[in-house]
Amino acid sequence: MKVLLLGGAGFIGVHLARRLIDDGHAVTIVDDFSRGRRDREFNQLRRHPQVKVISGDLTAAATWTALPQGWDQIYLLAAVVGVRNVEQDPDRVVRVNTLTALHLLDWVSPGEQVFFASTSEVYAGGVDAGIVPVPTPEDVPLMISDISAPRFAYAVSKLLGEAAFLHAARAKGIGCVIGRFHNVYGPRMGTDHVIPEMSLRALRGDDPFLVRGADQYRAFCYVDDAVEAMVRLMSTPAATGEIVHIGDDTTETRIDELAKIVLRVAGAVPAIQTAPAPPGSVARRCPDLEKLRRLTGYEPMVPLEEGVRRTFDWYREFVAAPEEGVAGQQSIAFYYGTGELDRLAKYRRVVLQPEFYSPDELTSLRQRGVEPLAYMSLSEDHGPAAPWQRPDRNPDWGGAFVEISHPGWVAHVLRQASTALDAGFGGLFLDALNVELTYPEDIPHLLALVAAIRERAGTAYLLANRGFGLLPQMAELVDGVLFESFSVRWTDRGYAPWPPDVLEQHAKIAERLLEFDLDLYALDYADTEGLAAFAARRARQFGLHSFISDRALSRL
Repeated sequence: MKVLLLGGAGFIGVHLARRLIDDGHAVTIVDDFSRGRRDREFNQLRRHPQVKVISGDLTAAATWTALPQGWDQIYLLAAVVGVRNVEQDPDRVVRVNTLTALHLLDWVSPGEQVFFASTSEVYAGGVDAGIVPVPTPEDVPLMISDISAPRFAYAVSKLLGEAAFLHAARAKGIGCVIGRFHNVYGPRMGTDHVIPEMSLRALRGDDPFLVRGADQYRAFCYVDDAVEAMVRLMSTPAATGEIVHIGDDTTETRIDELAKIVLRVAGAVPAIQTAPAPPGSVARRCPDLEKLRRLTGYEPMVPLEEGVRRTFDWYREFVAAPEEGVAGQQSIAFYYGTGELDRLAKYRRVVLQPEFYSPDELTSLRQRGVEPLAYMSLSEDHGPAAPWQRPDRNPDWGGAFVEISHPGWVAHVLRQASTALDAGFGGLFLDALNVELTYPEDIPHLLALVAAIRERAGTAYLLANRGFGLLPQMAELVDGVLFESFSVRWTDRGYAPWPPDVLEQHAKIAERLLEFDLDLYALDYADTEGLAAFAARRARQFGLHSFISDRALSRL
């Protein structure tokens, strides 16, 4: 059987692809990799002889024109999801989800069978208003209590998709099944969902352990059970044209009880601190699965604690960062002085100023198992006056900000890259990437410059400093990301930890970085053993290889 997975690099998509391959089917995955990830697990999947991967924007008509047709099954899983996305960019949620569904309906051929992934969020307004029972069957009235509220953008986009598929299916002679997912969880689902979010906090030893919405109830469904339901529905003729719940109704769990399960699995015993639920979070959610059982004979098989254990174990392995590299070397050093070859040989990678090291010295480092990376600044120029320089300068370091798209600057940077690589550097350290804080209009130009460097560098190692505003696209172009000043900052009075609110913001960024198949590093500055220990411990908690130095990067 030939199966097309649209959005197949995402959470459910990869688990479904594995199942379909195990069942002997040929699978083609289409994804734009804005949420789906080219991580280790996906890369293993794509190497399977029965898997083909196509990178494409499913909101663009040209992507559909290039796709082959003649599929036995099509699964539409691609969507913008997640509370953060819905709250911050509801326009994008509606646009992407709607265009993707409508393009598929224009493209699909008569006789093909489509699965449309919908959501239990369509019931949120009715549950809030008290008109929808819990457990909830599929035939209850649906309502949107405030069409202007960003929280409803996702539900509205999915309701529009449901209506489009149901009506177009009859008009075009295609088969469709609509699955409304209820709280599916499992390995590789990112960090927004409550179970991986709690797991990561348990791993880093949060005490007290904050539990929001402790008195709310959810019915959680492990991803393998959800995939089983999908496969059964698509092979059941009686399910064609139906809206069916996918979930696990065997257990409703209070969120504070869920926290106790996660902590028990983690072997942690912190004090639990409760707080109100996030705005818009419904008090109770549980599907009625009578229809799914009647159509397919489905029964969920993975108990909650077992599913939490599998999920926790995956995240523990995924975030664990070894302290040392090959042959006992430490992971990385940043050193902007000269010489010190013997001390540099203790590190697997070292970031150096290219003008301070000769080709012979670089050869000596490489022969001792060290990969030297040449420092490069991509948005600031510390050289003499040049036509690409802006009037403004970096107040901390004095470099002139540049017009990144200026042809002279692009040629200058690429020439620097070639010179460093020709001299014997094994890769490049790309600094000054946080243009979202200075000139956000330069983001697309900076991405284009990084892409040009990648083309020039070939397989050489590229390490980016910050550049969080360039994600997810940058993750396709570099091998690693450095989080400079992750835990400690420089102040007028010396080195000090960041305030708690900034540390929490940095923690969220670090958790997002875990979604990508990248080497992750933290560079912190400290002048006392206690501050250095704090920075190293916190980097470990988030899976970051750590290096600690002074602000001038003169220590090894």
